[in-house]
Amino acid sequence: MNIKIIGSGSSGNCYRIDDGQTALLIECGLPVKKIKSGCDYDLSAISGCIVTHEHKDHSLAVNDLMKAGVDVYMTNGTAQACNAETYRLKLWNRDGIDRIKKPFYHFERIGTLTVKPYMSHHDAAEPVFYLIESTATRERLLFVTDSYYIDYSFGSLTHIMVEANFCADSLADSENDPRRSRLRRSHMSIENCIGLLKANDLSHVREIWLIHLSSNNGDAEDFKHRVQKATGRPTYVA
Repeated sequence: MNIKIIGSGSSGNCYRIDDGQTALLIECGLPVKKIKSGCDYDLSAISGCIVTHEHKDHSLAVNDLMKAGVDVYMTNGTAQACNAETYRLKLWNRDGIDRIKKPFYHFERIGTLTVKPYMSHHDAAEPVFYLIESTATRERLLFVTDSYYIDYSFGSLTHIMVEANFCADSLADSENDPRRSRLRRSHMSIENCIGLLKANDLSHVREIWLIHLSSNNGDAEDFKHRVQKATGRPTYVA
């Protein structure tokens, strides 16, 4: 699985992945011009864009991408919250609840990539995270952002992209920061990130990407060191 960081953080998130046959964008929280640049000005090679939630640093270019001919996938709640146009809009099929009484979303095949949404925990209308599997290479990518924890664990993962937004200790030192309470209930700390990683099967994981670090409360080198030490897997910071 090839992973390219086009943007990560509160200024805008967008990632390009491909398995050698199908290319997807994850998030489109940047101006479409910058997204096009990150795709070598060839959006025709992109089979779709999957969006986690409506906040602008994740969804800014939703309508512009659809106008450019890219199918964009999201939940119904996200579509309503970001006023997504219907042209080339693809809604995840939600049907009942799953075994742990969370909303059940059906998977979607996009080229050689199978995408399965799961409910995440964020202050948004209907946020999700994604498990993406390649039918061509059998690689499995877990993508989690803007969620202070997740309710699931997975096996046979080969790639992980996970939020490590802040350190709980540094946040505790910012008692006068009005955003502190929101961060704890809407974004993933490095401590929770490491807990998530340890809860999953890492035996086949080739690389871990830490994404959406806070510019004020995140320490890239420290977070990378802590995750690499805890997991024994190559770790990179977006």
